[in-house]
Amino acid sequence: MKKLFITLLLVGLLPVFLLAQGNQHGNGPGKGGKGSGKGFNGGIEALIANLPYQELSNAEKTGMLRMREEEKLAHDVYMTLFRTWDHRMFKNIARSEYRHMEAVKAMLKKYNIPDPITDNTIGIFSDPELQTLYINLTADGSVSLIEALRIGAYIEDLDLFDLQKFLKRADNSDLKTLYQNLMKGSRNHLRAFFSQLTQNGASYKGQHLSQAEIDAIVNSPMEKGLLDENGNPYYGHIGW
Repeated sequence: MKKLFITLLLVGLLPVFLLAQGNQHGNGPGKGGKGSGKGFNGGIEALIANLPYQELSNAEKTGMLRMREEEKLAHDVYMTLFRTWDHRMFKNIARSEYRHMEAVKAMLKKYNIPDPITDNTIGIFSDPELQTLYINLTADGSVSLIEALRIGAYIEDLDLFDLQKFLKRADNSDLKTLYQNLMKGSRNHLRAFFSQLTQNGASYKGQHLSQAEIDAIVNSPMEKGLLDENGNPYYGHIGW
């Protein structure tokens, strides 16, 4: 190995070798990894950081704090259901929910708002309502895989309902941009859970959104790319 390093150094390839070694062990910029500038967080957090700092209303602060923990609720429930049923989709979507959590955290940090999450332990929440909801949803999801998939659809239904509500109360362009992208993610997750339910001969009836809204989402294709504050595809340059 020492001779290899000396040879690489002499021919100017040592930096390339080190980068390859880092990527092999998950330390490099990698696909969608930290510092890649790609994927949900590499794009949305950079986009948010480049949008103007605007004064927040109390309603906007309340919405941000709620969504920070509501995204944790989704992550924690999915991780618990993954451990119960060993269905990989729960783990994959939980990973996405963690990125959503981090995106909201970036907004809180931008405006110097204390993070309501002081304990990252799965199933621990500062909001009593979400604490109770976690207990009830994981209990219901432990009955069967079908019920677990319905719980997934229920959580995305709830997220979309709350995000729509908070979006209407927001006038800051960065916050509206964040919510539009979180909603896109939730629509995709809802489509995934609904597809699994259908494949298993089951269905989901809307509990928060109207059934017409649910049907419109699940019967439309998966969405890709970043959205702007109006929910349209974002084609601008992100200078991060």
